[in-house]
Amino acid sequence: MRIGFVIEHIGALGGTERAATAVLNGLAGHPGIGALHLLEVAPVGPPVFALDPRIERTAFSAHKVSLVRAWPRLVRWLRAQARRLRLDVVVVVEATHALYAVPALAGTAVRTIVWEHFNFRADMGRRKRRLGRRLAGWWAHDVVTLTRRDVALWQDGMRVRARLTAIPNIAPPARDTTYDTGTRLAVAVGRLVPQKGFDRLIPLWARVMRDPAARDWRLAIVGDGPDRAMLLGLIEAHGLVGRVTLVPATDDIDAVYRAAGLCCFPSRFEGFGMVLVEAASWGVPAVAFDCEAGPSDIILDGETGLLVPQDHEAAFEVAVLRMIGDDALRARMSAAARTDVARFSEAR
Repeated sequence: MRIGFVIEHIGALGGTERAATAVLNGLAGHPGIGALHLLEVAPVGPPVFALDPRIERTAFSAHKVSLVRAWPRLVRWLRAQARRLRLDVVVVVEATHALYAVPALAGTAVRTIVWEHFNFRADMGRRKRRLGRRLAGWWAHDVVTLTRRDVALWQDGMRVRARLTAIPNIAPPARDTTYDTGTRLAVAVGRLVPQKGFDRLIPLWARVMRDPAARDWRLAIVGDGPDRAMLLGLIEAHGLVGRVTLVPATDDIDAVYRAAGLCCFPSRFEGFGMVLVEAASWGVPAVAFDCEAGPSDIILDGETGLLVPQDHEAAFEVAVLRMIGDDALRARMSAAARTDVARFSEAR
């Protein structure tokens, strides 16, 4: 079988790029795969995550392009690539790219799979994403979501002819380490944008710090993005300089989890929540808002972490204080998370 993956680019530190790389690398070693191609719209450099050398990369443009203005050229390019590479299957990473990918492959023998990484209700106000989902749901052969909840959202939100399947992202293997109950570092990881909710985590952490049990704890928010200056202002305004730090995004994310005693996940919405399975693989228990899709598929509430109703900030504060005040609870949840993360292994 000859497979192509279509993606904006593979050169970022996001969960989408990490998940795509994991699947590509897993397929590269599969005996049933004759050829594996990565078709990037506009590469931004080498892959951040190691990519198997057997995967061939092809680019549409050396510069960022508008999917709307470049639509006719993208359709012709992808159709030509599918023919030139003799592809049997094309996996379209994110529904926005179905805008050109689905028309490009219409009428061919290529099986079209649209792999969506945002939940159905999260479109960021982009009409292109909504239209891409319409095309995918009606004209693609398959739509793959990351959670069962999202399958239900697709079914409730539109008429779907494509086969809907929920396949969670692949987790890193559980690490053979011992949880250090003496660790007093909480981490929150993600792009510095409103979606990730760091703007509400900082004031929340200020309230947590009023409790004597929290006096030795620190919070590190790891990531880059346009909200950096605003978040730095919040840290200063709440008197948290030295107690909350913004750490640049890193390709050594394992070092972040290795040093952590708690993961805070304040997202407003997600497609999955790759941070939670990464943390679990290191045995880092989490406190998470139970946003529309993702956290409840990953965290076993009360066993591997704590789920808090979305937008209930006071409850999130209580959950954090419960965690940091109970070393035995964190150790127990750490062991359970490390075991449970096998549900998301490549073998499954």
